[in-house]
Amino acid sequence: MEEGYLIIETHAEHPRLVRIRKSETTPAEPVRGDQTDPRVRYVARFSDLSAAQMQTHTRLRHRLVDVETGLYRCDPATAVAAAQSLEIKHRQIYLDPDLAEDEALATASARYRRRHGLADRVWRAVGILAVLFLLVKLLLGF
Repeated sequence: MEEGYLIIETHAEHPRLVRIRKSETTPAEPVRGDQTDPRVRYVARFSDLSAAQMQTHTRLRHRLVDVETGLYRCDPATAVAAAQSLEIKHRQIYLDPDLAEDEALATASARYRRRHGLADRVWRAVGILAVLFLLVKLLLGF
């Protein structure tokens, strides 16, 4: 497990696209209101950086444009919500002030958490049913 930073950026040359990249070194925190390109929208330190990048990709996989450069066709709030809602231990370093005020971010984060919670409950139920099946099979001698 490698610790590091997951960074979400936008660029004026790529409208409606976000770039998700990772870095092992501490990125410079953007100045408030910084409009330079690429514009950093979110930075978080994850205890398992590769897993964080993979799980964020999994949540945004249908929006993938270019895997080599980490470009996804979505708004920044959706990309940040996908990263924020991960259950991997992390600490938010920076969130763009424009996004912090956006209600779409809170809505998308709640949606990702709800969806992941439902999938988790379904797989736990499948596991419990499998164990019960094996116990019944053992007790009845099939």
